[in-house]
Amino acid sequence: MYKMILLFVLVALVACTSDKSSEEAAMANQETALYASWRTGQSYYKVNPFGVFLVKRTDTLQEEYIRANRMLTAFKIAWQNDSMYTLRFHKLAENPQGQSLPDGIDSLVKVCTMTNVSDTMYEEKAWSNMSYSYIYTTYRRPKQTSTDNAILQK
Repeated sequence: MYKMILLFVLVALVACTSDKSSEEAAMANQETALYASWRTGQSYYKVNPFGVFLVKRTDTLQEEYIRANRMLTAFKIAWQNDSMYTLRFHKLAENPQGQSLPDGIDSLVKVCTMTNVSDTMYEEKAWSNMSYSYIYTTYRRPKQTSTDNAILQK
């Protein structure tokens, strides 16, 4: 009789534990997919006083187009894990207004961590070898105009 009760309790514990593990695994898979959805594609962010930066990411490159002055820069992107990546300055692709860049930009390395991630936005906490404090940026998915689409498709 006691063996039957003990067996019943053990089966119940295993069943409860496996359900919770399945739910946790499903949540972890959803979170991983959410982070992965930001690895490539288009987004934007705003920085005062420069305005809107349009961002296009591929597996290895992040291009940033500044709408105000039509400057296009490129950064090599390397992912450390689901939520952390490093940007390294690659090149200035377009600079129609001849804007000057900060000294040392050629050696820029920015380490970024994605936080508060959702389908439509995420917050980035970053530090770089050109700054003494953390940089916080909110990336958003674009509601694109046809002009923005043409610029990002270059």
